[in-house]
Amino acid sequence: MQKDRAAPFSKKHRRYWIPVTGGMILIGLVNVFIGFCVYQKPSDKHEAIKLNLIRRDAAVDAINTIAPSELPAEVMRAFAVKYPQTLPVGATIISGAYVVQFPPGKPHQTATFKPDGTFVRED
Repeated sequence: MQKDRAAPFSKKHRRYWIPVTGGMILIGLVNVFIGFCVYQKPSDKHEAIKLNLIRRDAAVDAINTIAPSELPAEVMRAFAVKYPQTLPVGATIISGAYVVQFPPGKPHQTATFKPDGTFVRED
């Protein structure tokens, strides 16, 4: 099979690039028309976006308080299994148990785990 060495805009390729170029122009015009038909003027009323961001590792200032990244793997694994799609905000160590704090807006405030990952209770 021989390679095609004709120039891109030669008579040989004219039958391809004219319809392709015309089709691209037609598609562009259709997109502009749809844009004019669908466009809605923006509202004059502006609302501020309120973000409820959880500051990660924020509770590490208090005594016996640790960041979620410092939790033992067993405790973090047990927390993730018991409360899927929830990330802890912080934790405190009280008499050898880890009291893991939930982010604001969750149904629970804390959950207590033993160092081996055994669940104790939730508040």
